Amino acid sequence: MPRMSRFPVRIVCHAILRIDLVPAQVRELEATIRRRCRDSDAQLVAFCVDLGMPKRRPEDYPALSYFRAGKADALLIVCVPSDEPLPRGDLLTSRALSGFPGAWLAVPRLREVGLLPAAIGLRSVALRRAVALRERRFPCDVIARWLDAEGYAAPSSEPGHWTRSDVLKLLREARRVQPLLLPDEPRGAPAALL
Repeated sequence: MPRMSRFPVRIVCHAILRIDLVPAQVRELEATIRRRCRDSDAQLVAFCVDLGMPKRRPEDYPALSYFRAGKADALLIVCVPSDEPLPRGDLLTSRALSGFPGAWLAVPRLREVGLLPAAIGLRSVALRRAVALRERRFPCDVIARWLDAEGYAAPSSEPGHWTRSDVLKLLREARRVQPLLLPDEPRGAPAALL
């Protein structure tokens, strides 16, 4: 039986660079990140360059727009060079880096620190989306990541994100509540009424 390939984690890299880095160094950094993603069976969705000017709103970060659109699962933040002080007064570095020159943040954590809007709590909406993704033959663990990325509130605060088990429960629920399909014409109706 052929081995089933995994759906790759979709990553956006937000690179905070010192202003005196030359374009060749930036291209080299992007190539390194792209290669490491490929080697880890991840997909680099975007490489966003930030020259360290402080920003105060989540909307000011192009990298976060991919998450608001549900097109990414994890944010990789890197500061180059790593021994430089982090930009002061910057929303992203103050909420996500905690003094370190790099970090990985999944969508639930980005919501938790206020960099993404709160998740949608309507279970019925998540149910319809899960069913639509399953009809496209996505596995349950991928559907779980997709529901997180698109902003559907996880069913419980522990672990705080969708799990494969949560999706299986949701799909079982969908099978139970699926509305009965009514035929176009009533069955057994007298010919005079048709």
